[in-house]
Amino acid sequence: MQPLEADSTEVAPPMVFSLRISLPDLPGMLGRVARAFGKGDVNILTLDVVDRKDGTAVDDVRVEAPRGMQEALRRAASDVPGFVVEYVRPLEAFRHVLEPLELAALLEESGPAALVRLVEQLPDTLGASWALVVDVSAGSAGPPEILAASLGAPSAARLPAAWLDFSLLDSLGAGREVARQAPHHRGDGLEVAAALLDRPSAAVVLGRQRGPRFRASELRHLGLLARIAAAVSVRSGTLIEVI
Repeated sequence: MQPLEADSTEVAPPMVFSLRISLPDLPGMLGRVARAFGKGDVNILTLDVVDRKDGTAVDDVRVEAPRGMQEALRRAASDVPGFVVEYVRPLEAFRHVLEPLELAALLEESGPAALVRLVEQLPDTLGASWALVVDVSAGSAGPPEILAASLGAPSAARLPAAWLDFSLLDSLGAGREVARQAPHHRGDGLEVAAALLDRPSAAVVLGRQRGPRFRASELRHLGLLARIAAAVSVRSGTLIEVI
C-alpha cells in the first residue's frame, strides 16, 4: 500500500474534511479503512452511520488531514476492496454538528425563529450545501417567495420549476412520500430534495453540490424535521396553517 501524500509539497496546517464513504458491512472493514487513512497522517474525528442495506454500510466521516489531501483521500479507497469515497468536502475547522434529534430539540425551542434555525442547521446536519424555505402559492401569477434561506442558497429567480413541483409530497405522509429527491437539472452535479411544511405550497428545499444522492434515511430525517419546524411555526403564528 502506498502512503497517502498531499497534492502539494507545501507544508500547511491541517484542515478538516467531511467524507461520505460506503464499504462492505463486514467485521473488520472499518479497521482496514482506518489503517488506509492512517498511512497519510489522517486522524478520524467522527463517524456517523447513514445507512445499512444489502450488505453495504454508508457512513459520514470527519477527518483531520494535511491541506491538499482531498484527492489523496479519494485514492485511499483503491487500497481496500469494496471501499468507496463518494464525497469529500473540505471544512475550515472542526465544529459540532447537530444530529437530527438535537436539531429537532432546537427547533422545538425556537418559536417564531424555527424556519430560520431549520435552514441554518440543515446543511450541516444532512451534509448539504444550502437550504431554503419557499412558498409557491402565487403559482403562475408571481415568483416563488423565499421565507428563509441559508448562506449559499439560490435566489427565487434561479429556482427551476422542477424543484418547485410539490405535488408528490404530502405534509402528513399519508400514502405518499414525506420527502423526495428532485429530478436532476442540467447535469450540474447538484442533488436536490424537498419536504412539505404546513401547506401544499410551502416546502423546505435542500441542495447538495457535487455530492451523493440523498439516502432514504436522510429523506426521512428531512421530512420529519420539516414537519417539526412547521408545527412550531404554526404555534408561534409565523405560518398560517392551511386546512
